[in-house]
Amino acid sequence: MSNLDEKLVEKYFVGNCSEAEIMQILEWLNASEANRNEWLKLRMVSASHSFRHFSDSEYIAGSYQELIEKQKVRKRIKHEITRKIHLQFLCYAASILLLIGMSVIVYKYFTDWQYPKMVVVETGEHENVRHIMLEDGTQVWLSASSRIEYPERFGKTDRKVSVEGKVYFEVAKDADRPYYVKTETYTVTVLGTSFEVSSFKYSQTSDVTLVEGNVEILDNHMASLCALQPGQQFEIDKLSNRFLLHDVNAEMYTSWTGGSFDFDGLTFAEIIKVLERHYNVRIVIDDNIVKDQRLVGSLSFQKDIYQMMKALEFVVPIRYSVQTDTVIYIQTTK
Repeated sequence: MSNLDEKLVEKYFVGNCSEAEIMQILEWLNASEANRNEWLKLRMVSASHSFRHFSDSEYIAGSYQELIEKQKVRKRIKHEITRKIHLQFLCYAASILLLIGMSVIVYKYFTDWQYPKMVVVETGEHENVRHIMLEDGTQVWLSASSRIEYPERFGKTDRKVSVEGKVYFEVAKDADRPYYVKTETYTVTVLGTSFEVSSFKYSQTSDVTLVEGNVEILDNHMASLCALQPGQQFEIDKLSNRFLLHDVNAEMYTSWTGGSFDFDGLTFAEIIKVLERHYNVRIVIDDNIVKDQRLVGSLSFQKDIYQMMKALEFVVPIRYSVQTDTVIYIQTTK
C-alpha cells in the first residue's frame, strides 16, 4: 500500500481508527483515482475475509477476482431461477388454456345437444315432389310450395319439426321419442306411422290424413283435439277453429308422393277436391257437370294446375278457364 500504512487500513476496517487516522485515509483517497480504486478492492475483500493478508497484493488481487467470479455465478443462478419460473409460468398458462379449451368443447357439445342447428328445406312453386331423409330414419316428401324445418340432430326425449304446405311423413318408430309435427294451427303427435299434413299459409282450411298407425291432434296449447284412425282425415277451419273428421280414401290423398294420381272409382267432386288440395287453389264447378259421376283412370301430376287441367280434359269432357291466380272455373263441353 503506497503512502498508506497497512496497519492503518486494518484498524479502519475493524473500527479502531482515531479521528486523525481517518483524516489521513481521506487525504490519501483524495490524492488519486488509483488510490480510490485500490481502496474499493480492499473494501470488497474485507466483506468476506480477515485483514491479516492485506499486505499481500497478490492475495488482494486474487480475492477481488474471486468476488467477481462469485458475482457471475450469482447472476447465472438468478438467470436460471428466472428461466425456470418463466417455464413454470408457461406450463401453468398452457394448462389453463387447455382447461378453457376443453371447457369450450364440452360446453359446445352439450349446447349443441340442447340447441342443435336447424335445417330448412323449401320447394318452389312449380317444383316436383322432393324427398328427404331425416337423421332418425324418417322419410319426408314435400310437394310444391312447401317447407319443413327440423334439427340436424333430434333430442333424447322427442323429435320436433314444423311444416308449411303439403308434406307426407313415414315416421321411423321410436317408442322413447314421440314425434311432433307443428303447423300454424295445430300439432300432430305420433310414434311411428304414415300421414299427410296439408297446411298452406294462405288457405282457410288445413287437414291431416292418416294412412296407417295412429296420430293425435293437439291445439296450440298442446291440449288434445282428437285422435285419428287409418282412413280418417282431420280438417280444421283456421278462422273459426272448428274441425271435422272425414272417412276418406287415404291412398288417394297421398298418391302425389309417387308423382301420379289414381282415381279409380272416385267421383268427379272427389277428384276436384284432391286437385284443390294438391295445388292449393279453388276450383268452381259448373252446375251442368255431374259431380257424383264415378271415374276410372290415372294421371301424372303436372308442375302446375293449368297443365293438370289440360291433362284432365283428355279424360273428362270439360273445359276450364282461369278467373284469378287461385280460382279455376270448369264447364262441360257437352
